[in-house]
Amino acid sequence: MLRGLRIAKEHQVTKLCLQIDSSVVAGMLSRKERWNPGITGLIQQCHNLIEWEGWEVKVYHVYREANRVADILANLGCAQPLGVIVHDTPPRDVLEALYADSLGVYWPRRYVF
Repeated sequence: MLRGLRIAKEHQVTKLCLQIDSSVVAGMLSRKERWNPGITGLIQQCHNLIEWEGWEVKVYHVYREANRVADILANLGCAQPLGVIVHDTPPRDVLEALYADSLGVYWPRRYVF
């Protein structure tokens, strides 16, 4: 999250919507949940960026199924060498997921029993 916030700030993003599939992390960033003292510095750096004057940041928890684009980008990132990759245009898989979203395609949550 911290790196993403820094990249958004460097690219002069003025409005940012963070959709996070971890309810715990979303709660920490929204200051609704306590966090482990071992990560206080990391969370504080995120808070400092979120509260930075000049931009608007909203933090939401979403289920992974509702966050398909981020999940696709994370999977693509795992297959790449280390470093930051900035896409000038969305990868094909992302465009397909966005198109499915625009059609209202429903992705049911899978439960394993």
